[in-house]
Order: sequence, then C-alpha cells, then structure tokens
Amino acid sequence: MYLFTSESVSAGHPDKCADIIADNIVDMFLMKDSNSRVASEVFVAGKHIVIGGEVTSNAKLTTDEYKKIAISALEKIGYTKNDNFTDEECLKPDNVEVQVLLNRQSPDINQGVDQEDGETGAGDQGIMFGYADCETEHFMPSALTYARMLMEKVYNYALKNPHELGVDMKTQVTIDYGCKDNFESCQPQYINTIVVSAPCVASMDIKTVRILIQKLIDETGLP
Repeated sequence: MYLFTSESVSAGHPDKCADIIADNIVDMFLMKDSNSRVASEVFVAGKHIVIGGEVTSNAKLTTDEYKKIAISALEKIGYTKNDNFTDEECLKPDNVEVQVLLNRQSPDINQGVDQEDGETGAGDQGIMFGYADCETEHFMPSALTYARMLMEKVYNYALKNPHELGVDMKTQVTIDYGCKDNFESCQPQYINTIVVSAPCVASMDIKTVRILIQKLIDETGLP
C-alpha cells in the first residue's frame, strides 16, 4: 500500500467563511479606492467574527459596514435563519457579533510596496510551490479532485435541503497507489477510504444520515 490523502472543505466551513469575508472586504476597499492596500485577517468562532489586520486606503468603512459585509457573505454561503438548527448548532447571521481591529498599515511596509521607479513591491514575502499532474482532467491529484467533487455534491444538496443538512462540511479521500513508483508516475490504483463530515438536524437518526451520504457518494460518480 502507498496511500495519499487530500481533503476539501465547503464554503460553510469556518476557515472558508473567514476567507470569503476577507475577500469581500478587499473587494469593497478596491471599489472605493483602487489604490487600497488591504492585509485583513478574519477569525470565525461560534457567533463571533473578528476582523483584524492593516489597511492603507482613502476609503473608510464603519463598523456597521464591516458587519454588513460579514453577514451578507454568510447569507450567500447558506447561513440563513434556519429554524431546523439551534443557535448552538449553526451560525445565525442575526446573532453574529463582529469585532473590528484594523489598523493603518505601517509606513515601513508601505515604503517597500510603493517603489520610486513606479514598480510595485511586496509588503510580505511568501513561497509556494506546486505542480500539475496527469491523473485527472483538472491536472490535479486524484485525491484532491475527488474530495472536491464530493464536497460540492454534498454542499449543493445541503443548500437545497436545509431541513436535513447544514453547510459546514468536510470531505476526505485516500487513494492507494500500490507503490511509490505508481505515485510518482501518476498511476492511482483505487480509492481506499472516503470520509464525509456534514452536520445534520437533530431529528435525523444516524442510519438515515448514512444512507443519505452513501447515496450522494454514489451519485458523485467517483471511479
């Protein structure tokens, strides 16, 4: 056995919620001032949303505007006033508490971004690497591709059936390549394990949930 695992989270996962809210904040600043520099971080825990970081912009947003951005993002993700879940079981936009801790960006960082020759520098540096492979038509590893396909299937079902499932979910797929040579030559052998984590309403018993999830897995059409 030579196993490789990847996971995918839905838009309703707290980490994704935070990313989407942060992106929407950047969009709002750029619409108001195209020269805005935004390094915002968002933290979601229960009904609390903390927005922090640094901003340099001629645009100004009030705390109420930040709250509207956060609530609008949550509603688009699928967090509505869903009475099928209690306030403890699910995010409810009406109950969200937003704390804003944004500061003006340090002049030292801004100096590194705005170059005298007109070029734009980097305020922060990061190194990322990756590569395309031939395992799937998306040129991504099989495990990641299948986990994402499955996540989208279950997430879309949850959006249409809020009386059964919530939108905070994670999927995980483990592929067995058989040996390292097969892994390096992009030759997956079969799916070893599938994990689906999705919230359900309290009235659903575990047997019903398992049957539903198995049905969605089958409909996804994984090989």
